Amino acid sequence: MHRQQNWKIGLSLSLLVVFFWATLPVALKISLSAVDAWTLTWFRFCTATVFTFAIIFFTGSWRGFLRLKSKDWWWLILAGLMLIGNYVGYLLGLEKTTPGNAQVLIQLAPFLMIVGGVYFFKETFYLKQKIGALLLVVGLGLFFKDQLDSVSIVEYKTGVALMVFAAITWAIYALIQKKLQAVLSSQAILSVIYLLASLLLLPFSSPDHLTGLNQQQWIAVAYACFNTVGAYGAFSLALTYWQASRVGMVIAIVPVFSLLFINLMAGIFPDLVSFEHISSIGFVGVVLIVGGSMFASIGKK
Repeated sequence: MHRQQNWKIGLSLSLLVVFFWATLPVALKISLSAVDAWTLTWFRFCTATVFTFAIIFFTGSWRGFLRLKSKDWWWLILAGLMLIGNYVGYLLGLEKTTPGNAQVLIQLAPFLMIVGGVYFFKETFYLKQKIGALLLVVGLGLFFKDQLDSVSIVEYKTGVALMVFAAITWAIYALIQKKLQAVLSSQAILSVIYLLASLLLLPFSSPDHLTGLNQQQWIAVAYACFNTVGAYGAFSLALTYWQASRVGMVIAIVPVFSLLFINLMAGIFPDLVSFEHISSIGFVGVVLIVGGSMFASIGKK
């Protein structure tokens, strides 16, 4: 397709990813009030496996597996392990802190993806993109300071360690996904990753815990499952149409919209969700994050 059309599609898909991931923490926090992290992660992967296998069956993209070499299968397995690490690490970290703080900490992931895209795939990084990246890093720094000032030392140590682990594993997964799309469709890649994750997590999960959920908890769990299919489907397609570094720039604005959504839900459902505090320094960080992200992702040569 024409390059002009490609970046528009890539940007649109990246913004869809932002929506999915910005609304996810609230659903996960509600879900974790009734289901442990291992079971919730396993159930999300199982649901995603069913949907993605149905997609590749009806579209015929499963035929791509017949062309894979042994090294491609090893890359697929590694990508699956990394995504499992991200899901479990994020949920365990979320149990130790608030949804807002978790979203801020996990933003190390798209930053690592940006660096990886430039370093491993030799993606061009023009002056405007460099300026945008600088604004993004400064904004995240201010945002980090504002949010982490409200977290206790114990929560900080535990939450940071888990979220950094989750961010690193996600960035590795994303870069492998970009690499594999040269030989396999995005949905085919995800189907194998989801299936592998479902099998590996089964011994650590307790499916019987799902039978005791109330209506609100089931809605939260169902949305978390749907979110997995929608977010990673849009993300993988965005990598097909756009550079990994540009996609990473756009999804870096997730914590901003996440905090806005959290506070919106806290106003509607105060018994389920708590408000997140943002100081004046945090708001300055928000402006820099949004401005830097969009400047770097849309800026031309």
